[in-house]
Amino acid sequence: MNAITRLDVLDLEDTIARYGIGELVSYRPAANGIENSNYFLRTLTRGREREFVLTVLEQASNAGTAFVPLLDLCIESGLPVPGILRNLAGEPFEVFEHKPVVLAPRLPGRHVYNPTLRQVEALARFIGRFHVATAGWSQTVPAHPRRTDWLKHHAQLTRGYLPYLSSRLLDETVKEVTSLLARHDVQSLPKGVIHADLFRDNVLFNERGLSGVLDFHHASEGFLLYDLAVAANDWCTDASGLLDEERTLRLIRTYHQIRPLSRAELCFFSAFALYAALAFWLSRLAVAARRDETGAVRFNNPEEFQRIVQQHRAHFLYLDERMLEA
Repeated sequence: MNAITRLDVLDLEDTIARYGIGELVSYRPAANGIENSNYFLRTLTRGREREFVLTVLEQASNAGTAFVPLLDLCIESGLPVPGILRNLAGEPFEVFEHKPVVLAPRLPGRHVYNPTLRQVEALARFIGRFHVATAGWSQTVPAHPRRTDWLKHHAQLTRGYLPYLSSRLLDETVKEVTSLLARHDVQSLPKGVIHADLFRDNVLFNERGLSGVLDFHHASEGFLLYDLAVAANDWCTDASGLLDEERTLRLIRTYHQIRPLSRAELCFFSAFALYAALAFWLSRLAVAARRDETGAVRFNNPEEFQRIVQQHRAHFLYLDERMLEA
């Protein structure tokens, strides 16, 4: 069981009773949660079974409570996301052991681990539609936190944890990325609401195509290009961490058809792929370091992103507008 907060049948029955979604038939904890505790529930109402996901938010969402109206907006725009259900009092949150709890319908589909080009295209279409749908959104989400100060602080947390060559690679990359983010032309790149965590384990597919995108708790205001960079690092790299050019171009071309990329965004794509890889390398290193101190077992391997950082520093993917016409 991978849930942090343990819920038994009585806890779950008491919680779902406040939603009026029927009788609890079965439940099980999700096997791959890292940051929050998720439970799959099956309920019965008037002879009809339905499935839901109950999430205990173990840590504060970067998006705060704004992720709820953000999901509402996405649903209104026809995007396949899990809308947060309101309880019988009309509130989106319940509380268990002083932790917020949300309930959403379970979306169909499964995660993919070796995505096809068609699945990469489907993801790109979702990102483009998401960026277009949220453009000019009247509500606000916090700024993306993984900026210069965050990068420097988390690099400092790794002091004494990494071997010399890895530590040197990290220091050099932090300097390169912080220099990138200080540029005026970078700061003028298009910004908006970003998902910021578009990994394969947050996307579902079924026989019809992309059926769901999950986990909007990292949603924030940031560079739109960052979402593409995060996706490319997870969906378009080979086992060595090297970007596959065909997959990456398919991702960018498909997105470009929905929200045209500027020349500057194409110019800085490779640099942003390095930026995103560094951010997740540091994030995973921080968790791994705490794990060594506390004995916790819930973390992703930071070496995956170290390899991606190394490959980005060694290889530059050149892009221009002519490559998007094919």
